Amino acid sequence: MQFEINTERLTLKVLGKESAHLVLDFYSRNRDIFEKYEPIIGDDFYTLNHQRKILEFEHNNILKMIMVRYWIFEKNNPNKIIGTVSYRNIVRPIYQSCTIGYKMDKDYMNRGYCSEAIAYTIPIIARDLGIHRFEALILPDNDPSIHMVKKLGFQFEGVLRDKIIINGQRLDHCMYAYLANN
Repeated sequence: MQFEINTERLTLKVLGKESAHLVLDFYSRNRDIFEKYEPIIGDDFYTLNHQRKILEFEHNNILKMIMVRYWIFEKNNPNKIIGTVSYRNIVRPIYQSCTIGYKMDKDYMNRGYCSEAIAYTIPIIARDLGIHRFEALILPDNDPSIHMVKKLGFQFEGVLRDKIIINGQRLDHCMYAYLANN
């Protein structure tokens, strides 16, 4: 499994707890945007200690190969996170599937960075972990996200009713899937 990937414009890295300050800065800058699409996470989420714990937890799960998270940096700015793409709920060998998640800094949206990161990482996850099916769960009104996954070749498969609690409400999510040719 590659812990650092370079694309044309980006560096994608798996980070350890020593990078918690970068992660905290990323989430703090984008709190107003991300909380519209995320389950309730609490104010302790926005602390250095909490980010260290999450990074350590994720690192342990990466070593178990049940998830992978890449943090996105512009090549010319290696000290500022501008996004993240994660592959969670990795199930092998029978299902060979995972759930993809992604977030972009509000100041870096609509530049193709997120789709570039996903386009580079899906083949690596497919090859290295034997994943065939990539699933994306998207709120029905999140048009930019739906547009991006369709552009990447994901196909709409249906609506999962009452799937995730966001801001105290159970919300439907659209299921999109991409099948890799590994």
